[in-house]
This record gives sequence, C-alpha cells and structure tokens, in this order.
Amino acid sequence: MGDNIRKRIFTTVLILVSLLYSYAIITNNNIIGDLLSPVLMFVISGIIFYGFVKKQQIAIFKWFGVMLTLAAFSWLLCDIWWGVQTLVMHVNPEENFITVYGYSLSNLFLFLAMILALQEDFKKMSKIKAMLDTLIISTSIAVLLWLFVFEQSSDKVVLLLKDPISMASIISDVIIYGWINVWYFSIRITKPSFYQRILVTGAITFVITDFIYYYIYFYSDYKPNSWIDGLYMLSFSFMAVSAILKTKLKKEKSELILHQAKKRFGFKFSVELFALIVPIIVLIFKENEIEYFILLVMALLIYYILINFTQKSIFQEKLLELEKKNVLELEKKVKERTEEITKLHNTDYVTGLYNRRYFEDRLSRSLKGLQKDELISLLYIELNKSKSIKYLYGKDTAEKLLKSVSKALYEIVIKNGGFLAAYGDDTFAVKIKGYEAEAAAEKIAMEIIDRCNELFFVDNHGIKVTLNIGVSCYPRDTLDENSLIKNADAAMMQARDKGFNRVQSYSDKIGKITDNRHKIEVKLKKVVFDKEFLLYYQPQVYCKDGTLSGFEALIRWYEGGTNFIPPLDFIPLAEETGIIVPLGYWIIENAAKQYALWKEKTGHDYRIAVNVSSKQLVEVDFVEKLEAILKKYEVKPELFEVEITETQQIENSINIQETLCELKRLGVSIAIDDFGTGYSSLYYIKNLPADRIKIAKELIDNVESDFYSRAIIQMVISVANMKGNKVIAEGVETKEQWECLQKLYCDEIQGYYFAKPMPASDIEEKWISKENIVEKV
Repeated sequence: MGDNIRKRIFTTVLILVSLLYSYAIITNNNIIGDLLSPVLMFVISGIIFYGFVKKQQIAIFKWFGVMLTLAAFSWLLCDIWWGVQTLVMHVNPEENFITVYGYSLSNLFLFLAMILALQEDFKKMSKIKAMLDTLIISTSIAVLLWLFVFEQSSDKVVLLLKDPISMASIISDVIIYGWINVWYFSIRITKPSFYQRILVTGAITFVITDFIYYYIYFYSDYKPNSWIDGLYMLSFSFMAVSAILKTKLKKEKSELILHQAKKRFGFKFSVELFALIVPIIVLIFKENEIEYFILLVMALLIYYILINFTQKSIFQEKLLELEKKNVLELEKKVKERTEEITKLHNTDYVTGLYNRRYFEDRLSRSLKGLQKDELISLLYIELNKSKSIKYLYGKDTAEKLLKSVSKALYEIVIKNGGFLAAYGDDTFAVKIKGYEAEAAAEKIAMEIIDRCNELFFVDNHGIKVTLNIGVSCYPRDTLDENSLIKNADAAMMQARDKGFNRVQSYSDKIGKITDNRHKIEVKLKKVVFDKEFLLYYQPQVYCKDGTLSGFEALIRWYEGGTNFIPPLDFIPLAEETGIIVPLGYWIIENAAKQYALWKEKTGHDYRIAVNVSSKQLVEVDFVEKLEAILKKYEVKPELFEVEITETQQIENSINIQETLCELKRLGVSIAIDDFGTGYSSLYYIKNLPADRIKIAKELIDNVESDFYSRAIIQMVISVANMKGNKVIAEGVETKEQWECLQKLYCDEIQGYYFAKPMPASDIEEKWISKENIVEKV
C-alpha cells in the first residue's frame, strides 16, 4: 500500500511539473523553463536507465540502454549548466562553447545506440532490399534538405560547414533518420513491438526537431524555452514511455514478433509510398523546381523496377501487375503534370502570351528551317510610361491595360500571319516569316500604331498608350539570331529618341550609333573622374541690365585629356547604368570647391547651379551628403541651386518630392529645368517647392517672331510671379531675343549671346575680373 501511495505521489508531482513546464513553453517563460527542464530530464534519464539498463539481461541491448541513458543524461547536464548561467551567473548561455555544443553529445550517443540496436536486425533483412531502400530514402532526404533546409543556397551549406560540430550533429541526424526508416520498411513479414515503435517515434521526433533547431539557429532567430525545446523534451519523453512499456512485458523479447503479411490488396505503408510522398511534397511546395520533381520520380521508377525484380519469390504475379499499372498511371500523371508545367514555363503570367524563352526557341527553329529567298522580320515593341500608368491607376488596372494591349496586338499579328510573344514587362516581340516578310512587318507596325492612337477602356478609365517599334530583317541586316533581336532593339531605341508611336527600321547608321553607344558605355565604366571630367561654367545674367547673377556648372568629358565626348552621348548612358549618382556627387563637390575658390579670390558670393538626376534625388542620404559638402566649403545654401531635369519622374515619386521639401528646408535653391517642353506643365509651378523656372530654349528660339511662344512665356512669367518664383530664359542667342524678354519682364537670361560654357579660368578672366558687368555691342 505504501508503494502505491509513493507511486501516486510521484506521478502527481511529475504531472504537475510537466504541466508547469508546458506552461513555460507556451508563455516562453525562461525562469520556469530553466528551472523545470533539468527536473524533467533527471526523471526521464532515471526511467530510461531503469527500463533499458537495469532491467536488461542481454549484453548488446544493455549497452544500447547505456548509450540511450547517456544521450538523456548529457542533455540533463547541459540543461543544468544552462540554468546556472541564466539564473545564477546572469550571462548568455548561447555565447558559451560548452553549452552550445554540449547538447550535440546527445546526437552522438543516439547514433551509437542506433548502431547497437540495429546490428542484429539487419542480419535478418534482405541485403539487396535494404540497399535499394537506403538509396531511395537517401535520395529523398538529400533533395528535401537541399530544397527546404538549405533552400538551394550553397552559402547556407558553406555557413554550416564552418561549424564542424553542428555539421556532424546534422549528419548523424540524417543517418539516424535514414537508417531507422530503412530498418522499419525493409522488414517485410515482421513488425516491431509496441515499445519499439514508441522508441523509434522518440528518435524520429528528436532528429526532426534537431533539423528545425539548426535551421532556426543558423538562418533565423532561436528563442530558448520555446516550442523547439518542448519538442526535444517530448522526444525524450517518448523514450521514457518506451522504457516503461518495456518493463511491463511479461517476457523479454529481443527478437521481432513474426506476423502474417497483410493482403497486398489492403493498405500497407511502405518505402515506395514514403518515397512517392517526397516528389509530391516537392511538386506542391516547390512547383518551380520541376527538375527535382522529375529526378525523384525517375529515381522512384528505377527503384520500382529493381525492387520488383528482387521480390519475385515474395510477391505474387497479380501484385506485380498491379504495381506495373500503378507505375503507368504515375507516369501518365507525371507526363500530364510535366506538360502543364512546361506550358506555364513558356507562358507570360500577365498577358497569357508565349514568353521570351519560347519566342527565342521558336525563332531559332524558324531560322534553321528557312527556305531560299525567305525572310524573317522581327518587330521589337516597347510600351512607354508603363511605370507612370501603374503609379496613376494602380497595379491591377495597369495589368488589365497590358492584357488589353496584348490582345489588340495579338489580333493584328495573327491576322497578318505573324507570331507574337511577351518579351519583357512592357515589351513585345513579333516574328514574321515568308517571302514578303518586310512588307508584312511594315503593315503590322502601322496597324499597331493606328490602334494605339485609340483609347483603351479599363476600369472606367479611358487610357491612351504610346509605343515605339524597331524592325530588323534576316538575312538583310544580319545572319546571326542574337544580332537580329539586338538590331531590332537598337532600332526601337532610335524610334524612341524621335518621340512616341514611331517605327524605325534597322540600318548601318543605327548600327554605328549603337556600337558607338556601347563603346562609350564601356569607357564610362572605366573612367577616372578627376582625370577626364571637368566642369565648365556658363554665366547667368539679369535680364534688365546684363549684370552677372550666377553660373551654371556643366559637365565636360575629355577622354584621355583630348577626345571630347558630348554630354548628350554619355549623360543618358550614365543614367541607365547608375554612374550618374557618383558622377552627380563629383559635380556637386567640384562646383562647391570652385565657389569657395572664387569667394577667396574676389570676396564675392556667386550663385552656382548644378543639374541633379532623379536617380540621385531618390538616394536616402542625398540631402545629408549635400549638406556636408556645403558645410565643408562654406557655401551658403541659398547660393547653391539644384536643377531638376527629369520632371515626369518627379511628379510620380513621393520620395523625390519629400527630398525637394528637405532641400527647401535646408535653404538650397531649386530650379525646374527645360520648362515648356516634353512632359513639363504648370503642375510644377503650382505644387513643387521651386524657386526658379528655366524656360526651355525651344520656346526662346522664336520669341521675337512667334506670337504663341511669346504668349506661353508671358503666361509662365505671370504664374511664376504670382507664386514668388524667378524666371530664367535659356538659349538666348540674339539681341532681339534679349530685348523681347526684357519687355516680358523676364528675371534672368542665359545663352550664347552673352557667353558659352567655359572653364573656370576663362570665367575669372572674362567675367569676375570685370566686376560682373557684361557689355554687348
């Protein structure tokens, strides 16, 4: 009676401790968790020792129990040391080598226990069957680890390789997991006892938890006393339960219990089903990695073939036929799924058209099968302002518009015997093959232009799109497939330079322009700023009397110190390649330095304006860098002017507008450049924090003779004056233009009539030394 009371008290205390520990895990309570974890592990270690060592008679299995006990006991010691560090020493246990790697001893002892436990059972297995099971399970585990643990990143593998102890633990986990499965599945007419199943469940739970822990530890954020620790405790608990069940057996059963095999028509979970689950998991969760799915399926098919050959003496002919039928059905499903995935891989997600990869493959096949005198024309089509449309109307509307445009293009192309594909986010490619391919390409291009002059109605919006088309012909323009596409792209860029809704055929001249553009791009990437770039300065004067008001800094490039490369040739490339950002800071730095030099020489402050790209304005720390440069050279912010050049992007970018407001708070002057051309509008005068409006040269050219140009300039000046902005006219080249601008009360002017851009030394000689007065004849 006393023993029963003690057992009940022990059981009650153990349950309460377990519940409290569960509460600590759920609430992530480190104090309770660190106190109770060693207590539970102490009890678990004792139970395992009692069941698998003390009550064991056979030597080999007694040593198995010792290894299992050491696995739990080493974990207990680490838990005690962890609690001492957190609760007594108040240090971080994760920074202690013994604590971090001491838990890996449990992996080692479990590995040794597995070897001792399975060596007798493996003698009774079919060696060929065990080998085949090992291969298919190892392949499945390797693929799952690569896809889901390492996420196809060699960097993660390298990171793990740098930690040999952790790597050894994971390798031991893989071996334990793989061989337990092999052991379980390779036994055809026998089954483990119940306590063995519970023990195996504990071991499998441990290694799976270990996989999850190392993944979180290396690639995420491990938190002590979380659900991971609860799973570890659960795995050891399964082992303890197994020890208890073992002691209750009336007779020691070291051998497997024989039983009659289930009928093959019934359900039996086997290695085949296990291996089949793995490619299904890959297909569901990694559907883009079709090659791994195919690899696993092929490995499974090979496994089926070999395993059926080795089991002729075990399975009946009907079973073989049934399995063959299953294989054929599986192959059919794989084929259907593969065809479906292939179609998805060859199709553009938004438009539903064939994508770039399929287009290039079809183009290549068409070129190889070209008959004598047949031609292939390629149209390269690019939509304009797609980003602006997405910003103004939203992503969904923009995608619906793209679908509508692609549908219209498809109808035109199909009608004329061509092939259309989506070549990029906002680009399309058309292939026309035949003896009259050039004429057909021209017809398609003009029909597309005419269609795009009409509105596209999407979500109650009437949207007008613009595009540009480049055309290249094989073999007239090139005998190379890649060059055919490149030439069409180059022709499209030439069309884009001329405006919207333009068609341009490739020519040798365009090829030379493209080659020159490429050469400049290569040189631009290698240029040393201080050796080849320099700043020229163009005076800006007051319109009333021609006295100096400031200077605009303009970049000049002399390759090798002598070969002049015009700004219009390299500035757009600098924008595309991103070099404009460091180049912009170089310009600001040198303009500020020149300001300081002139002030030191003359004692006067001169306003200096620099052009700033929108790419630079979106830099997070642009304002801070600019402010640091101004302070370095003691430049007054109000005398340093930033000229905005890409106004369309400014309207569509909240970040740029916020940057302009920060510049305004800093005191830096802001000018809107090239006003009156392109995309600019009175929106900028009304809504942007600008100080100066620079009227474009195109309006100034005919100001003295063209009534409309003069009226536009007068309107801009009137609106700017109401807002408190100054107006400066660019490109003034005649006295008549100056006089006309005086009558319109323009504030400042700039142009060749007064001075061309010149080096700083010429500015000092011709302008600063004359007390800032310019007299014109």
